[in-house]
Amino acid sequence: METDLVKLMQTLIDVAEGRAPADLVFVNASIVDVYRLRVARGQVAVKFGCIAGVLFEGRDCEDASVPAWEAMRVVDCQGRYLAPGFIDGHLHIESSNIRPAEYARMALSRGTTTAIADSHEIANVCGLDGLAFMIEDASRAPLDIKFMMPSCVPALPDEQAGAVITAADMRAFMDEHRGAIFGLGEMMSLPGVFGADEETCRRIAAGAQTVSGQVDGHAPMTAGNDLNAYVAAGVIADHENTGVEEALDELSRGMYVMLREGTCSHDLASLAPIILENPALARRCCFATDDRAPSDALNIGMIDNACRVAVEEGIDPVLAISMATLSTADVFGLDHGTLCAQVRRGAIAPGKRADILLLDDLAFTAPPHRVYSAGELVAEDGAFVGRVAPVASRCGLLELEGRLRDTVHLPKLSLDVFSYEFRPGEAVIDVLPGNAVTGMAHPETDEGLRRIMLIERHGRGVAAQGAGVDGGGPAGTGLAGKHIGQGWVRGFTITGGAIASTIGHDSHNVCVVGDNPADMLAAVEAVGQGGFVLVRDGEIVAKIDLPLGGLMSDKTAEEVAREHDSFMGAARAMGIEPPLDPIMGMIFLPLPVIPTLRIRPEGMFDVTTFTYAE
Repeated sequence: METDLVKLMQTLIDVAEGRAPADLVFVNASIVDVYRLRVARGQVAVKFGCIAGVLFEGRDCEDASVPAWEAMRVVDCQGRYLAPGFIDGHLHIESSNIRPAEYARMALSRGTTTAIADSHEIANVCGLDGLAFMIEDASRAPLDIKFMMPSCVPALPDEQAGAVITAADMRAFMDEHRGAIFGLGEMMSLPGVFGADEETCRRIAAGAQTVSGQVDGHAPMTAGNDLNAYVAAGVIADHENTGVEEALDELSRGMYVMLREGTCSHDLASLAPIILENPALARRCCFATDDRAPSDALNIGMIDNACRVAVEEGIDPVLAISMATLSTADVFGLDHGTLCAQVRRGAIAPGKRADILLLDDLAFTAPPHRVYSAGELVAEDGAFVGRVAPVASRCGLLELEGRLRDTVHLPKLSLDVFSYEFRPGEAVIDVLPGNAVTGMAHPETDEGLRRIMLIERHGRGVAAQGAGVDGGGPAGTGLAGKHIGQGWVRGFTITGGAIASTIGHDSHNVCVVGDNPADMLAAVEAVGQGGFVLVRDGEIVAKIDLPLGGLMSDKTAEEVAREHDSFMGAARAMGIEPPLDPIMGMIFLPLPVIPTLRIRPEGMFDVTTFTYAE
């Protein structure tokens, strides 16, 4: 290892000094200098996927259009902007409903060259087999995906998920998969941290065994001594901020803040004043998508979309690029935390990985003109042009994929389970479009409300029925309040039908929302081995099949994007109006670690008190 590092170092030095030819030289470029926050004409030399040298016109060379190094290939940028590849600070690949290799194609086409991925979605269904699949599948594509070890499987200790991953399990997996785990994923068990629970602390401590030694965060609306405790535990960043003061509290305690701009959560605009009022804080703030639908990713963008939103809010575009690159690299020690140039990134600078974007402008209204990953051209004008290795090329991948199939095990259900009555004054989920946070209402009538149910799908309900829980009653009625949660939601305005999904963060039980019991039952019965189903008047009007863990398709990103668009159109026709997303807006309703009211298989859950609502 040391020998390889020394050889790479010597080669880069020789290229920089002109003693050896470069593989690639970019000339006539407008270099986005994220260190000095400027744009300057210059040229860049690349060798073995790393940047060996950068020369700026005027001080370093007379003419940036004349190559200063001998090179196998010269790229004339024609004055275009040369920027570092974007780094997504936090995301869940599974939420895009495509497998990692397909996600890579999609992300690279929009300029994301590094992704910090937490695979706790598939881990909540399939355990560490799911994580192993994600790592192996991702290795087929040129996107550098840094996998985090899921820290909270299940999200809360009593959640009805499909797996449990202990601190001992984490360490065993990392021993077996040396170097495959980059850090510890978002620590969502706030009660565990605040109470200094031993298992929770052991899971956090397992982060020291990862490549980066870093622990990512998830702490919505945390303040005061609770926030002190959270930061003292070693958590470095949070992507759950929705307000300026909340984010400033974390910054003042040494945390990094991720300005999230995804499909469900649009927090960047509300957090932009942090940077507008004090641009120096940009070095402690970066961007994350968290969850991004493929139709949005391909049509609107990913981190490039975050840059565009930032610019629209008044943030300088060069500063926005620095937040999308250098700031994220800083969070995880990728700018300076290692000697290896193949690992360092986040800037157009010597000794960094050659993740490079050619941009026509700094408005971010179109995909990058060209995207280079470790010096290789992988995308051009929004089209992926790189190489993805076949599944068969990865030993054991097909076997791992097989373990992700046939994961939906639902109990028998009758119409009676869906036909419960509204109780005046009961706690109702209040949907806040564009925000992962929900409200809690206590209406006196059911006007404007829709039924919402969460049905355990990992086999507990099946086992309970086998043990006679229903007695002599209709199928499923004995599971209500134990493995089937029943409740009401306001603001999810589906009319004349129902939506069902095998995605329901984070345990991924079957969530269904509708305005009548019959369509709700039909939708649940139609989910099969995973996916989204839209039923109207007893008929399936749209469906997206997700056979891999009930979370991911085995189709291309473009195919899934078209299915998403079709599903969206059908849902809009049934009364779900923008800005509410009919898919992303529903799958967060069971998430028991973001305030305020959620649905669990036991009933309605108040996240602010971690108790079930009366």
